[in-house]
Amino acid sequence: MAEESRRGSGGFIAGMVLGGALGFVAGLIMAPKSGDETRSVLSERGQELRDKADEFLAAARERMASATGEGKRAARTMRGEYPFDDLDLDDEDL
Repeated sequence: MAEESRRGSGGFIAGMVLGGALGFVAGLIMAPKSGDETRSVLSERGQELRDKADEFLAAARERMASATGEGKRAARTMRGEYPFDDLDLDDEDL
C-alpha cells in the first residue's frame, strides 16, 4: 500500500509541475508584450528549465549509482554471513 501511495504522489507532483509550466507559458503568451519579447522570454525560461532538469537528472543518476553500490556491498556482506552452499538450487527442480 505504501508503494501505491508513493506512485500516486509522484503522479500528483508531476501533474503540478506540468500544470505550473503550462500556466506560466499561458501567462507569458497572454501578457501585453510583443511577439519577439515573448519568444525571447520563453526561450530564456525554457533554457533555465532544461538546465534545472539536467541538474536534477545528474543528481538522480548519482543517487542511483550510490544506492546500487550500497546494495552490492550489502549483498556481498549477506553472502559472506549467510552462505547458500547448503541449498540445492538445481534449475531442473525450479
